Amino acid sequence: MSSTPAKPGRRRLAVLNSHPIQYFAPLYRRLARQPEVDLTVYYCSHQGAEGYYDPGFMRTIKWDVPLLDGYNYKFLRNMLPEDRVNGFTSLINPGIVREIRKERYAALWLHGYGYLTDLIALATARLCTTPVLYHSESSLVYDARVRRPFHVRLIKPPFLRLLFRQCAGFLAIGTLNREFYLSHGAPPERIYHVPYSVDNDYFANRVDDLVADGQALRQAMGIPAGAVVFLFAAKISANKSPIELLQAYERLRNLPNKALIMVGDGELRGRTEAYVAEKHLHDVHHVGFVNQSELPRYYAMSDVFMRPDGLAKGDWGLSVNEAMASGLALIATDSIGATRDLVKNGENGIVVRFGDIDDLAHAMRRMASDPEACRRMGMRSREIMSQWSYDQCISGVLQALRAIGG
Repeated sequence: MSSTPAKPGRRRLAVLNSHPIQYFAPLYRRLARQPEVDLTVYYCSHQGAEGYYDPGFMRTIKWDVPLLDGYNYKFLRNMLPEDRVNGFTSLINPGIVREIRKERYAALWLHGYGYLTDLIALATARLCTTPVLYHSESSLVYDARVRRPFHVRLIKPPFLRLLFRQCAGFLAIGTLNREFYLSHGAPPERIYHVPYSVDNDYFANRVDDLVADGQALRQAMGIPAGAVVFLFAAKISANKSPIELLQAYERLRNLPNKALIMVGDGELRGRTEAYVAEKHLHDVHHVGFVNQSELPRYYAMSDVFMRPDGLAKGDWGLSVNEAMASGLALIATDSIGATRDLVKNGENGIVVRFGDIDDLAHAMRRMASDPEACRRMGMRSREIMSQWSYDQCISGVLQALRAIGG
């Protein structure tokens, strides 16, 4: 088995991911610049790099930010004719076997076991004695709230224990994720802090540059100067709780100087628009799908970011990171992964109980009644994000590589 020699002094790291993802690309670029790392990213699908139909947004999506620049990557041929990410058997890429056997990487970074190719890669890495670094969004909160079939509840714990015994290290995105690993037998000394992050500098700088545009957007929508603007930016689908958000917001009807912006599209958009019309919520504005490069414009016009949901599978909530880097206060439920680590109750936002509309409405009322507190909390959000960035991610990955002797 021939292999490509590592560049002098650099550890050869392979990353296996389902498809190009806008949140990971900036991290890969930074990791590729590290003098200790020789990085190659393998993708199982072209989805994301090309336009594709997203059923959640109910439209064709083509991201308008660079996803493949600045690092080495390779697309693996999918055996299925439809090159789309759509369930466990949608990605079957046997080419990963040859890559792992030939290249003899110092480590393989595996993003969970959600696709057949993940398990193929894991088995190959074990046969080739390539250490595996395991990364996922999983948490015990989701598992506790979702009633799974009996056979899944019976099989999953021993399966995860067996799976985790095959891994040399675990890349924990946050506290809930770390607890998940520990609960299924991962040794604590092999868990490394690799916080789920976004490009903080990009969002902070873009928002600062777009403050004037944000004010112009407010005026165009008829939002009064000095109003507290709540922002919801997500797929308008059941697991994002947009109806519950509107029900809570309706209870603020008599409060002046407020507005709610709903950015996104999805299966429930017709229902949310009908609700707004029926209840005469004139200060609620639907703006539809907004691509990545335009999102900072809406962060720039807003004061409080909303995450009323909590049941999406393995949901960390990277939009929380974006909003905090953009200088917004937060209202988020206790079931969002990011809430545990990033939302400091009373400091940079308010944590509410998932599914409690009274609690959500009370938090929104507090924010709408105190614009100055919103601004203080937004400033605190940026301070917190300074310690939750790609710098910490890279530090954790390097620590893991050094520990396994890669």
